Order: sequence, then structure tokens, then C-alpha cells
Amino acid sequence: MDLAKIEQLVDLVTRSSIAELDLTQDGTRIRILKRASAGAPAAMAQPADRGEVEAPAPEHRQNPAPEAATDTVVPAPMHGIFYRAAAPDEPPLVEVGARIEAGQKICIIEAMKTFIDIAAEVPGVVLAILAENGEEIAAGQALFRIGPAGSS
Repeated sequence: MDLAKIEQLVDLVTRSSIAELDLTQDGTRIRILKRASAGAPAAMAQPADRGEVEAPAPEHRQNPAPEAATDTVVPAPMHGIFYRAAAPDEPPLVEVGARIEAGQKICIIEAMKTFIDIAAEVPGVVLAILAENGEEIAAGQALFRIGPAGSS
């Protein structure tokens, strides 16, 4: 993996609301973590069998207002292509009405030919899926609306 690609990934994480990106490609593992500390992010690359790479980036979040006080809107952490399933021949990761747990994978975004799993930050019930499968999405665009576990 070349330095320009690593710099693009660091910039992608810096501009998005994702907290961590972990990628292994061609025997090199890149791990980019976002921290609240000030300063420019630094990136290092090592072969995957020698340990992990860490590149801290400044904290930045986009929090669109939920539709109801108890609902949570899941925004797109970055620009890319939205996918509801892990592969074209697999079922969607979640459907409207599904109960989900915090940390559960709910969609995938393809950015710069890299597939990034997006996980729910809160438990609850999927009330709405606000993006179409295969659609180009913008950073901050609402993807899901999640209600408390008692909702439907």
C-alpha cells in the first residue's frame, strides 16, 4: 500500500464520523483511530504479521437531529456507495422492524474501493431505511432511523 493511499484513508477518517478503520491489504494492516487530541494525524505501515498500524485523527462528528425525541438517526460516516447486504446474493443485514444490538453490522459503505462495515451505535428497532441499496450517499446523509427496543 503506498503512502498516497494511506493519506487518503487518514483524510477519509478525519472527515467522517467513523471512529476506527481497520484494513488489511496485500499483507499490510492499516488501523486508523480517531482521538480527541489536537494535532495532525500520523500514519505508519507495517506487514500484518508485525503488528498493527495506528493513525490518530482529530475527533469530528456529524449528528443530524432525530425525527422523534426517542429515535436515533444513523448518518453516513462518509461519502460512498450504500449496500444493505454483505454480498449481492446475500439477504440484507437488517430490515424494517428488526431488533438490533449496539455494535451490530447494519450496512456496508464502499469508499475508494474499500468496503467499510457500519455498525449500530445504539440498540433498538429499525424504524426506517432511508437510503436505497447501491445508491451513492453523502457524508452525514441519514441512512437509518432506530427507535427504542419497545418501538415498531
